[in-house]
Amino acid sequence: MKKIISFILAFLFSIFTIGCSKKSEDTRSLSAIDYSYLNLSGTDALGRRIETGSSYKEDQKHVGIFYSFWIGQHPELQKSIQNIQNLLDQGQTGIEKLKDLSDAGQFYFWGEPLYGYYNMQDPWVLTRHVELLTMAGIDFLCVDATNTFEYVKVGETLLPILRAIKEQGFKVPGVCFYTNTSSGTTANRIYENYYKDGKWDDLWYAPNGRPLIVGITENNNMASDQTRYHNSKDFVSPTLQRYFEVKESEWPNGLPNDNSMPWMSWDCPQIIHNGYIAVPVAQHGHDTISVSHMAPESHRGYDNKKGIVTGDYREGQSFQQMWDTVFENENDVSTVLVCSWNEWMAQKQPNTGDFVDVYNWEYSRDIEMMKDGYGDNFYLQLCQNVRKFKLNSGVSYSYPKTEINLDATDLSKEFENVKSHYKDFSGDALARNFKNAAGTENYIDNSNRNDITDIKVAHDGNNLYFYVQTKDAITEYNGTDKNWMNVFIGEGKTDNTFAGYKYVLNRTPNGNKTSLEVYNNGQWEEKGTADFRIKDNVMVVCVPLSSIGKSANKLAIEFKVSDNVTNPDDIMDYYVTGDSAPIGRLSFSYGK
Repeated sequence: MKKIISFILAFLFSIFTIGCSKKSEDTRSLSAIDYSYLNLSGTDALGRRIETGSSYKEDQKHVGIFYSFWIGQHPELQKSIQNIQNLLDQGQTGIEKLKDLSDAGQFYFWGEPLYGYYNMQDPWVLTRHVELLTMAGIDFLCVDATNTFEYVKVGETLLPILRAIKEQGFKVPGVCFYTNTSSGTTANRIYENYYKDGKWDDLWYAPNGRPLIVGITENNNMASDQTRYHNSKDFVSPTLQRYFEVKESEWPNGLPNDNSMPWMSWDCPQIIHNGYIAVPVAQHGHDTISVSHMAPESHRGYDNKKGIVTGDYREGQSFQQMWDTVFENENDVSTVLVCSWNEWMAQKQPNTGDFVDVYNWEYSRDIEMMKDGYGDNFYLQLCQNVRKFKLNSGVSYSYPKTEINLDATDLSKEFENVKSHYKDFSGDALARNFKNAAGTENYIDNSNRNDITDIKVAHDGNNLYFYVQTKDAITEYNGTDKNWMNVFIGEGKTDNTFAGYKYVLNRTPNGNKTSLEVYNNGQWEEKGTADFRIKDNVMVVCVPLSSIGKSANKLAIEFKVSDNVTNPDDIMDYYVTGDSAPIGRLSFSYGK
């Protein structure tokens, strides 16, 4: 009997030691920005997970996204805000408006972006775009210049924002342009307006040394619709071919060219062009150019294998199948071009009233978050797939215990050697006051208050510590706000939580103590208290591990810090108002 008991004890001890050995010492030498990106996590509205990564893959992988400058840049063609989905929802009255050809040529939105019907010269919107796409791991913005316009005023707004955030150390996307119609002429104007003076040389996407541009040369070999069907000879000049690395423009109804960078594919699995592959959210109709004809392949829920629509448009079935091609051929793919981020509009066509490229919630191909509809599903799906493509899987690291003295004179020094350091963008908490796409009204938002820049997390045997730093001195608590410098804690589980968060700290501070609340049945309830210190631009909160169901030996959380979110019970507003670190539904992980 003693031998049996000894054997059982030895077996249990071996299981315990094996379990403990799964935690690895973290010997990585990471910047705070890399640490932050690798430790992003979250759960989308459909329960799909964004997981942490341990490192970047050895084979350099790039992901670009088709990016539109055109919103609000054609005032003569956008005299009012029109929303196709809203008109369809109105029934016969709305359908008659869509069929009315008196406003043919005018731009219509297919739905409403989360940031409203914005103008692409709005610096508030462009700052949000840069933050979102940087956090998604996007390497380059492929600016749509296929219709000959280069939209210099938008570029002059975007490029300084990219540089300001890049100077903070963030890996912002580079920029390149995609030309097609009048390719050579358009490329000349792009060079003159953007490249010639060298002012923005550090911001161009140049994977092989020279800035990359997509255009048409003598070697296009009918890859573009312009060369196959229109006999275009408007080629990128020899001079610019020496300045740029030129990838050939390819249309889905053109002939495959190994040196092309296609933006769209009608094939699934897609053709790989010497490492380059297109990953569209949805396609054009193969037999009709107008998406308003609602061909099944133009639907977000299209099943490319069965040739019919089988999925809910909010789930992104077609998009995922395109990504699956990438993963099935990962060794052969170096660069993915996703289509698209923010097209949002289509022109009502003369004679027919049709709409090309995009139409409504279901028949469209944008990823940017929207009001209602798919919400942020496609943005988070993008994050999930980019991380799978570029990162190695997460590793469970050991997090050493750290003694923190809350009453120290210099709280920053207490956290000086804490490795779990998360960075947020400085300058993203800014006021908004800019006209909409039609110039009919201004979007105004003054919820920017405390600009969160740094978070550090540590624990000892009994407590969990959050160190939060802001750009300027933290505003005083006004005695009433529930949305002042909140810390959300969870595990990413969506059952009986607020978007994955089970606890919130600091909705009701009082002296050196602050509140701990738990989410239950759709509301926050009192749970306990935490210690709390603020000095100048630093806040530290200390919460007992036991009060959040954790221990020093069993500690894995996801968290977010936010300030002055106007509608704090709506997770989508964490993309919009105040400041959130990280933005929106994303979280940082600690102890995972």
